[in-house]
Amino acid sequence: PDLDSASSCENILAHISLRLAVWIMGIAAFIGNILVIAVHRTNGNQRMSKATELVFSNLALSDFLMSLYLFIIGAADVIYRDRYAQHAEEWLSSPACFIASFLISTSSLMSVIMMLFISIDRYAITANPFASSDERYKRTKIALIVGWLLTCTFVGIPIIMSINQIGDRRLHEFSSICSPSNLSETFFSAWTFTFVIIQLFSWTTTLIVYAMLLVSVRKTQRSVRSSAQSRNFAIAIRLSLILITDLIAWLPVYVISAMAIIQGRLNIFTLQFAVILAIPLNSAINPYIYTATGTACFNRL
Repeated sequence: PDLDSASSCENILAHISLRLAVWIMGIAAFIGNILVIAVHRTNGNQRMSKATELVFSNLALSDFLMSLYLFIIGAADVIYRDRYAQHAEEWLSSPACFIASFLISTSSLMSVIMMLFISIDRYAITANPFASSDERYKRTKIALIVGWLLTCTFVGIPIIMSINQIGDRRLHEFSSICSPSNLSETFFSAWTFTFVIIQLFSWTTTLIVYAMLLVSVRKTQRSVRSSAQSRNFAIAIRLSLILITDLIAWLPVYVISAMAIIQGRLNIFTLQFAVILAIPLNSAINPYIYTATGTACFNRL
């Protein structure tokens, strides 16, 4: 296979490194995020506030969707191994491919939005530590429901429009890993541009809120030396680590997408490498970052 191509005429995943990455990251994300959700549901009410538990459980859920996407692509690679070209259109127009496209788009977008929710949640606590926990939980729950509904609708519309359409009129066009990649059709090109803008806006806002959070905690910590403020600062640092790893994982896709929008054409093979190797890494390592940095630090917050 061409070293610059993620796929070949024979296989959906042309390189052994891609095949291993799909299954390793898929299993890591699947197990890790299930454990995060299970632990929060089992012990969350005793160790952290309901609002914080809800936010982190939803982040784990969005990352869990990525593991399902990886399993679908990995299974398709096995099914069509050594004969992909003969069944390419069969795969690209199959329900499994459309489901995979929905999963990766929804997971990617919600993961970024959840980081924004977490940053706002942390800043709200720091700015108003005596706010009612019940009111905070209600506001968080409503925001999450709206976020999921809008995201699923935004992603679902172009995918539904792609069903039973030829390659040029599908969101994933001819992408063997079913990732959105159609820049030749006006609607899908506009959708992709909007998708990238929403993510960049969410990331920019998240970075601004985190900067405000760190400054606020630092100032308060200088004036009031307390265990609560020390814990807040530790939380800010730990969440910064999650944010940085997420941004690193997404940076290659942002660069490729920006170049595609500027140049008016997309290098689908380069994008597929980034999608398979970079984005899922975020979903796979997030739950282990929670564990390594200690989710107990969110006690009573």
